[in-house]
Amino acid sequence: MPLDHNLKTSMSMNINITQKAIKFLQNSKKSTLYIKRIVVTQCCIPLSTPPTVRKGTPRKSENFHMYNTNGITVYYDRDLIRKREVTIDTEGLGLSERLIVSDWVIRY
Repeated sequence: MPLDHNLKTSMSMNINITQKAIKFLQNSKKSTLYIKRIVVTQCCIPLSTPPTVRKGTPRKSENFHMYNTNGITVYYDRDLIRKREVTIDTEGLGLSERLIVSDWVIRY
């Protein structure tokens, strides 16, 4: 069976991590993060929300695709839409600072 080159290309994903996010991870002494789908149900209607980004390794890593970017291991939830490019950044200041996917667009 011949290799489908379109399939191979569609599976690749570029993960960008901003300098602020890298510094945030370094300050936390972490070199892994995961991007996880969030399902919010309000009045029986599921809402589309951006995924959450957490420091560390997910509990069930087999449910994630694994990437390595700038020496940081990124786990990407298999249930999320595969994008060509995803950017990890930070939001907030001081104690309320957290990691986010800054370029996630929700289309209705």
